Amino acid sequence: MATKERRIFSALETDIDAIVLMNGTEPNLDNSFFYATGITSGLFEHAVAIITPRRVEVLASKLEELSAKVAGVRTSTYSTEKELAELIRSRLKGTRRVGVNFDGLTHANFRFIRKHSGGGRMIDVTKAIQNARMIKDQEEISRIKKACDIGSRVGDMIPKFVHSGVRETEAAAELNYRMMKLGAEAPSFETNASWGPATAEPHYVPGARRLKKGQLALFDYGAAYRKYVSDITRTFVCGAANTRQKRMYETVLSAQLAAIDAIRDGASGKKVDEAARSVIDRSEFKGRFIHSTGHGLGISVHDPGGLGPQRDTVMKEGMVMTVEPGVYVKGFGGVRIEDDVLVTKNGHRLLTNASKEFISI
Repeated sequence: MATKERRIFSALETDIDAIVLMNGTEPNLDNSFFYATGITSGLFEHAVAIITPRRVEVLASKLEELSAKVAGVRTSTYSTEKELAELIRSRLKGTRRVGVNFDGLTHANFRFIRKHSGGGRMIDVTKAIQNARMIKDQEEISRIKKACDIGSRVGDMIPKFVHSGVRETEAAAELNYRMMKLGAEAPSFETNASWGPATAEPHYVPGARRLKKGQLALFDYGAAYRKYVSDITRTFVCGAANTRQKRMYETVLSAQLAAIDAIRDGASGKKVDEAARSVIDRSEFKGRFIHSTGHGLGISVHDPGGLGPQRDTVMKEGMVMTVEPGVYVKGFGGVRIEDDVLVTKNGHRLLTNASKEFISI
């Protein structure tokens, strides 16, 4: 099986002598740095990865030396910016074309690399890195599956600890605690617990709102495990659901199942999106599905690839995608159901398995 560096270079559309990935300070860290190096701990602020078809070397401060060496990565350390610049110059001496990942690079770091690259031409290789990252190997799939297992187990726990009167922030904290107790290194993104009208806001940030009887309760969260992540959404109702809430939930669930069923090697991302969107647009909730059906998942919660009207990713074996249709009615609430799906040779495999029953809490 090809190593990550060979996978990246095989995806290039032009000749490149070396690729340089460089982190800024948190949160301006390039996930592709961790993808290419295989490092699973440490921040690696201002660290550099120099990649050739047969070699990866990390240039890191002495603060991160142990984390890099534990990961088995060839590592050189520096103490000052001047020493880092000298290391870059020595490693890039004689290179004519230097690949950089524009999507993960700050402008300041781009200028730093260009200044010390020895005059090599800077080439954007973002697309090649994205294409390499879309197809997961067995180790990556194993880590994602572990993250999905953690998220699924916590999803099935939600009715046990969320009840009328609980604040959104309390519920979010409990989700994070339980994921980490089960082995997650961290939440994969800021956990969303939202009640009532707030469930109609897809990217809501939990607040002091208390859950009331009759309200929808939406949870969008994920676990990180050895740098790979899960992303799952489940929607519940506090007390008895009314007729409109039931119809909303049934519509979204039908849309999600239709989209999942459409996923297979060679399928179009647009077609998968259409499978979900057409179900919703045939219902009373037409026009209430306001985002794409899904996105890539891997070392980032928004890995390359997507399922949407403008994102025609061709499904290939080894891709992992989220499938998350939703319906949102301002002032009333929203329903979203999200699972993580692996594209296989003959179809797909669901990686998240928390119950999708419309449960009263």
